[in-house]
Amino acid sequence: MLKNVVFICLTMLLVCVTALASDYKSEQVIIKPSEFDINQVLDDVYALVDSENVKLFKGQNEEMDKELRMLFDVSILRSKLEQFYTMLYYISKYASIEKDEFDIDRDSTIKLLVSSEVFTNRDFPRKISRVYLTRHNREKPFYKVSFDSDRVELDLNSGDGYGISKVGMKQEAKALVFYGSFSFRLRKKDENVEAFDFNDVDLYGDFGSRGFVNVDINYVAVKSVEFHKESEMALVRAKVSRKEFEINEHTWLLALVTKFVTDKSLQPLDW
Repeated sequence: MLKNVVFICLTMLLVCVTALASDYKSEQVIIKPSEFDINQVLDDVYALVDSENVKLFKGQNEEMDKELRMLFDVSILRSKLEQFYTMLYYISKYASIEKDEFDIDRDSTIKLLVSSEVFTNRDFPRKISRVYLTRHNREKPFYKVSFDSDRVELDLNSGDGYGISKVGMKQEAKALVFYGSFSFRLRKKDENVEAFDFNDVDLYGDFGSRGFVNVDINYVAVKSVEFHKESEMALVRAKVSRKEFEINEHTWLLALVTKFVTDKSLQPLDW
């Protein structure tokens, strides 16, 4: 009997997380050339300094310039998520500063995030209080982004969220929730950039199922995102967040099963 219940819970969880992943997407926004200036973005990258006012770049790097121009080419459909994480990967890779562990100056960081338009909500970058980078492993740099409050939400799709009806109920992703800060690592996988090892960030919404077993879930943790180069597609790994069981009441069996289940899906992805 217990074996049957575990199987049912596991099956329903996989359906719930898959429904979430298949719907976590946005209409891509192509920035018009008149509204976006790649030269300003490059200027802001080279203007980056650390907390001691040491420049991250001693001079121009033609290879990075080429990579960034391609990344922000308005003729190629890309998500802002891909541009955000890939730009951070290039900054770590090409920075000529001799330090491997440092804070990036807040004001110059915000200026770059605004000019690069990697956030649909242009006010969101101003909530950042600190950006820490360590790259002792140059192939897998580690970033930690801190905010000015203990809980910061970034609405998806300008507050409208993303929703579909599936497994007997409406699945709706509403916002990303950051718990004072969030951290991640970056790496190259062939030609793609992957963000992984996320901490202190969840996807908030209404997820679950209706049927033989009813399940209601509000918090889902994204474990990794591999952005497919020159595409709006991403390979996403996600699972039910532990925050879900801190806030909402569930059976011990669901908590146990979801602890070990990670779903993988390929779909368009953006914030």
